[in-house]
Amino acid sequence: MKRSSCTTKAVLAGLALAGALPWALASCATTEEGSSRDDTPRTVLEAGTSDGNDAGLSDGGVDADCPPSDPMCVPKPISCEEAAWCPVPTKVSSLYALTAIWGSGKDDVWASGSGGTVIHWDGSTWTPTPLPTESGLPLKNTFHALWGSGPNDIWVASATNLIFHTDGFKNGTATWTQLPNAVQALPVPLYAAWGTGPDDLRFGGRPYYFSDPDHGLLVANQIIKKRSEAGVEWTPARGAATIHGLWGSSPDDVWLIGDNRAELAWQIGLAMHGTRQGDDFIWTEVDSRASVVLRGIWGSSASDVWAVGDRGTIRRFGPKATEWEIIESPTTETLHAVWGTAADDVWAVGESGTILHWDGASWTTSVAAFSVNPKRPHLYGIWGSGPTDVWIVGEGIALRYTGKTGGSK
Repeated sequence: MKRSSCTTKAVLAGLALAGALPWALASCATTEEGSSRDDTPRTVLEAGTSDGNDAGLSDGGVDADCPPSDPMCVPKPISCEEAAWCPVPTKVSSLYALTAIWGSGKDDVWASGSGGTVIHWDGSTWTPTPLPTESGLPLKNTFHALWGSGPNDIWVASATNLIFHTDGFKNGTATWTQLPNAVQALPVPLYAAWGTGPDDLRFGGRPYYFSDPDHGLLVANQIIKKRSEAGVEWTPARGAATIHGLWGSSPDDVWLIGDNRAELAWQIGLAMHGTRQGDDFIWTEVDSRASVVLRGIWGSSASDVWAVGDRGTIRRFGPKATEWEIIESPTTETLHAVWGTAADDVWAVGESGTILHWDGASWTTSVAAFSVNPKRPHLYGIWGSGPTDVWIVGEGIALRYTGKTGGSK
């Protein structure tokens, strides 16, 4: 059976990661070789830190140190009547970033992020839904992984010991239940989630070890929910790369993107395709032709898959492809997420307020009604219920698609 290899080097890397992780986890703050930027969003707090300075949007004038010629500046206000994207109040502190978004429909949308933030959109307003803690103190962790199979089955996770589930938003609130640590090792962070139903859910993140009765100590980078009458049980999936994205066209056809330089120094933009054989998956590397970290993945079908990442990198795996196609990008900003409704309607979002749209022929920039501010906010997640109902989340902001194409940077 073909799998990603697990060398001694990878095992030692996993050990070092596990030993260094605190009980409460947030996103990694180290700059990676080959990456164009720091892994940590400007408003995502590390574990054990205070709220710090307000890094959100303001209504003030442009900072003197940020000239209008700087592409990160917002030199003049753009109204929602002019822009394709309009900010919607979230009741979330501008100290925090929203890093993930998912929904079951236009009146049932969830977003999560730093500061333990989880909020819900009911069609008219965003409402905070606090996560429970044994201490009673609010969580400060960043929740990158968010997914649901429907309105009554939603999952959010920051790490293997911080996985929460709810049966949905009912009577103005949501009741979250925390699950026990999903791995044998010390807790490790989770960055991605994907599934097809209540009994088909997987999380991906940093590698960790697990003990196998037949093979001894092995390295895994996913946990997969399996059906059990005793409650939720997780099974490991072997792999040494840090996973940043998961997407599949069916329970038997799954893609992952990750950073595998801990095992192979050149394998920064790893892309792997998994196909089911019996009760297991065979994972095959597919050359991404990328020397940077890939951070978002989505497809309109099994034969039309997109991946985006650092330095504006865009890749496409089309029909009958054997490797990823290099797609010309209109930006050099890091792209964090990609999502769409069809092969000719795809969106990508990233740093410095970057919003891109694919119409089936080319990628073009799209404009949001940002306040005049020294810096455009980084954008981390995108999801929609259809072509005219799309949300973007990021640093201190949630944007909703207006359907307009006007405006300029």
